[in-house]
Amino acid sequence: MVLIPVYLAAANGYKGLMVIERCFRLLKSTQIKLTPIFHWTSQRIEAHVRICVLALLIERVAEHACGTSWAQIRDTLETLQATEFRTKSFQFFRRNEVSHQVAAILKSLDISIPKAILRIENLN
Repeated sequence: MVLIPVYLAAANGYKGLMVIERCFRLLKSTQIKLTPIFHWTSQRIEAHVRICVLALLIERVAEHACGTSWAQIRDTLETLQATEFRTKSFQFFRRNEVSHQVAAILKSLDISIPKAILRIENLN
């Protein structure tokens, strides 16, 4: 049995935590708009760690399914956008044209392409 010095185990644990925190920051910056959160209870800290681990898992599953890095997946998917349009009576949201790269990533992740018109609201 090989014994790992305590400082190496601590360093590896800290490195893993840094990866999870980086994934959570990326997830927040691309999908979830949140202000900084400060946790004071053990339940909140545990929930935060679980969300970080889930973010890392989602990242790894996407990388495996697409066969490319998370950075490349994120950069490609950022080109898929929706624009708000308004008339006197209506407000609607329309997505832009889907590139071949975006379509390939969505297909690899088994996600359907969003409808061209996402939402229509009557302003009257």
